Amino acid sequence: MGRTKKTSAKVLVHPSEASPKKRRKGAQPTGNTTLPVIDKIKERAKQQHKHASSTRKNYSSYVDCGQKWLKVHASTTSCEDEETHDSDAYEDPTFRDALEEIPNQHSDKALALFLSYKCFHENNGQSTCDGIHAAFKKYWEEAAGDTYRGKWHFNEVRKCWEGNPACSAEVQDVIKSVRHKANSEGADRTHSVVMLKGFMDRILTWIHKRHPRETYTGLVRMLLEGDKLATDNLTLELRTSITCVVMYQAFSTTAWNLWTRCFELIKLKRKDLTIDPSEVGVAFRKYLCNETPSIKDLHAHFEVFLSNRKGWQRKVDKGLKEADPHSNRYKIYPQPDIPGCDCFFWMLLWLALLERVHYNSELEPDDFVFPAISSNGIVHRGEHISHDAMQAWIDEATTGAGISQGVGDSFTTHTYHCGGAQWRWMFAPVGERWTLARVRWWGSWAENENRDTLIRYLLDELSTYKNDHSDALCPTQNEADGSLLGEHQLVKPACLQDLQLMQQFITADVADLNGQPSSTEPLVQRPLCAGTSFPRESPTFVPQQTVPASGPSRTLNPTTNSAGTMNFGSRPLPEKGLDIPNLPVRCADGSYAPKKDSWKYIVQHWTEADPGRGLHVALRDWPAEWLRGKNKAIFGSKYHQRALIALEFLEQYQGNESVFLAAYPECTEGHTALLAAVK
Repeated sequence: MGRTKKTSAKVLVHPSEASPKKRRKGAQPTGNTTLPVIDKIKERAKQQHKHASSTRKNYSSYVDCGQKWLKVHASTTSCEDEETHDSDAYEDPTFRDALEEIPNQHSDKALALFLSYKCFHENNGQSTCDGIHAAFKKYWEEAAGDTYRGKWHFNEVRKCWEGNPACSAEVQDVIKSVRHKANSEGADRTHSVVMLKGFMDRILTWIHKRHPRETYTGLVRMLLEGDKLATDNLTLELRTSITCVVMYQAFSTTAWNLWTRCFELIKLKRKDLTIDPSEVGVAFRKYLCNETPSIKDLHAHFEVFLSNRKGWQRKVDKGLKEADPHSNRYKIYPQPDIPGCDCFFWMLLWLALLERVHYNSELEPDDFVFPAISSNGIVHRGEHISHDAMQAWIDEATTGAGISQGVGDSFTTHTYHCGGAQWRWMFAPVGERWTLARVRWWGSWAENENRDTLIRYLLDELSTYKNDHSDALCPTQNEADGSLLGEHQLVKPACLQDLQLMQQFITADVADLNGQPSSTEPLVQRPLCAGTSFPRESPTFVPQQTVPASGPSRTLNPTTNSAGTMNFGSRPLPEKGLDIPNLPVRCADGSYAPKKDSWKYIVQHWTEADPGRGLHVALRDWPAEWLRGKNKAIFGSKYHQRALIALEFLEQYQGNESVFLAAYPECTEGHTALLAAVK
């Protein structure tokens, strides 16, 4: 016996009340669905969704301004004072309606006049010209289907004007003239400076000078531990300053890592962040305690969804099924090796500060991550920070960090987009650079943008680097045109000049190492043996030698205090600077001392100063820091040579001149021959 299916009456529902599945299957709508009504729905949808609301508002403003301008000037136009070849056109009554929705034969002339009035008479810039042109072009394109699209021309067959007046030759000539005017000689050159990683580090250094790291990490650490009195000692000025600094760092590091523009990031909300406290909490607390994160901590992360990323709408125009489900979602991991760009630390620090100092509660899903802050330090929860406020912070940070800018150059909120992309693709350490495919995905660029946007952001900067010959006088050439950023230098065989340069640095480094005794025992002072005579014009002195208790060693750099113990502390440079006299030395009468006495001057300069010849501190008393950095290249080799001869005489031959001269007859030939013999 078969079962009978129970029948039920079908109920018509409105599409807004139907389930998504039924809407896709075409549930029958109710109400008036005539073709004119659907046509109105179509036009309303085009107005609402074809362009962004801000774009529609700007375009409407330009169109309204142009229409009002033409009606006013057309009603007062008189061709009696000045005859032109278009006088008949201006007297035509239809000329005043040339900028209306349906263009006429005068529309191209009217638009060209309006552009000329705004850009040449009122002296507006190219942006105004581009905005007016784009507004009227879209205005006429949407007027009557395909009628007013394409080249502006007169259809001889239909006896009417077709195409878009904004595409006419006369309008294009005016636009070209405005562009030439803007780029003419004497115009200011503007360029957005790339925010390099080095600039980020310098800004962090400047911040730490204003507020040491412990100022804000200690505050947040106490708040996380439940110390309710942590904010009692905060003045309004200090709280405002810390808030602005931490918020700026959170914004700048996020923009630098995610390659965002200002308008994309200022609208970021708490619901766009996916943070698991159990996952990121341990790593964040190690940051606050200044501890080194473990390998496990380095894999902790949170996720950021950029819902306002430019071009996002174009990506989903093909349908959500074709869109990458992970597009615009980025996982942020700790980067303790680049603290000036560590978005993981600064974002979590800012959220903790915002919730526990300003809101005293957790952020709601629709709360802005970067809210507006008034001059009195009050945070406005329902309003995001403005573009101008963030630009002012960028200017203050770059100026405070002492980052120089060229004429016409400026740091804008677009600079993070360029800086982060170029770092990951070109300037990161070898082995950490990204492929072009990863750069395109991370920057949310479409595949058809690889020839314009990617070239502009990446390859143009690389081309500039390759063609830059400003360091042509540098002793070590990068040869950037030989490979990507000159990386072929890393595998290039060493030449003889490279080996000689390396030997000089190694020799100077060995001198530094010899200056650090292996024992901390005090040095013993003992007089030299008698019989050593020095040139007559030199000041009289009693040379001393330094012999460690454990045996002779060539002590070059450390100084000794009156108690006989070593002094490794920092020592200021002499007021008149450092110098080691050349040999042979110049005498008081202008002549040069005999070469056979040069070794004696070396011993004298090792044991005591000679201010008359520029040596204000005896060479044996020079601290190690005087022979580092730039001074190493200037004095390192000369200091080491003098030390070899002086210590050979003082330590190996106990200051006995006769025995020393018998062992080294090269003394009579000068210090160069003696040095070769000692070596």
